[in-house]
Amino acid sequence: MDIGALHFQNPEAFWLLLFVPLLIALYVYRQQRRKSTIKFPALALAKKAVPSRRVKFRHIVPALRLAALICFVVALARPQNAMEVEYTSTDGVDIMLALDVSGSMGTLDMLTRTEQAKLGVMNAERILKKGEYWKYSRLGYAQDVIAEFIGKRHSDRIGLSAFGARSFTQCPLTMDYGSLLEILKASDDLARDTLVNNRTAIGDGLMNALARLKMSDAKSRVVILLTDGRDNASVVPPLRAAEVAKSLGVKVYTVGVGKKSGKILSFQQNPWTGEISWGERDITPEEGIDEDVLKAIASKTGGRFYRAENKAELEKIYSEIDELEKTEIETIAYARYAEKFYPWLLVGALLILLELVLANTRFVRIP
Repeated sequence: MDIGALHFQNPEAFWLLLFVPLLIALYVYRQQRRKSTIKFPALALAKKAVPSRRVKFRHIVPALRLAALICFVVALARPQNAMEVEYTSTDGVDIMLALDVSGSMGTLDMLTRTEQAKLGVMNAERILKKGEYWKYSRLGYAQDVIAEFIGKRHSDRIGLSAFGARSFTQCPLTMDYGSLLEILKASDDLARDTLVNNRTAIGDGLMNALARLKMSDAKSRVVILLTDGRDNASVVPPLRAAEVAKSLGVKVYTVGVGKKSGKILSFQQNPWTGEISWGERDITPEEGIDEDVLKAIASKTGGRFYRAENKAELEKIYSEIDELEKTEIETIAYARYAEKFYPWLLVGALLILLELVLANTRFVRIP
């Protein structure tokens, strides 16, 4: 039984309140039947007598006893304060992000027309020396989109591995998304490292990510591999790495970035003056991604292959993967009750004590 915010565990106790009007009626009846006589020599003078406060408040003693009885009945009904509690059980997904940091990821071919026009009027030499162009590169856009993807995930462990000529674990599986985002932000430093950026080891990059998922006990384990090139440096061939992923039950999503053909914005140097300026060059067939290998990796592991030629397409891809790899969340709601009958017992006891004190002092009756 609930009344307002209170829950009563033993509501049947309220049936005892039916005796309250009976007790009141009995008290009134006894007061009317009681007759007291006293001999007084002057009747006129007796009629002028004014009742004292003691007489006026003579009903306070039984009223206190009745109020105490009501308090004890409420306490017997066990009032409780109900507090809703939710317990959330999550079955998270373990995700390794395998990111290509080879030198070609600095290519400026995913720009919008507005961004290309903006860069075209800026000092090319200053942009190159300060490295400001990286945020407009394939890697820069990949960092932005992956950061958004991480921000959408909850209760999942996410790690980051990077690969160029070699593969590295940048961040093991973690739920510390703040630290992960900082590490992701600094991944373009690897792309500037000449020991890393001159080749692409897709197979080794995938193996590095799998090594981090091998001991995972999550129900769903996923690798999202992003690259813009062809494997030319792996110790473990990409398709062999895909077989390992399949045996481990790891799903691999492969994402290829970069334009298939056309012209791209680039830096050019005047051979006579050494001045750096903006220019355009054609995309060569050798620069393209190996779609057949990436499709085969995804197919073998139950994942999907995606191709993005601009940032908008890349955002759409990661949004789709986010929807495909949802975390299972089970919410169990229950009520926790706190006992509230103690104050009623205390008030009832105090009323009884006050009634006894008044009945034996101020309102004492002499037979």
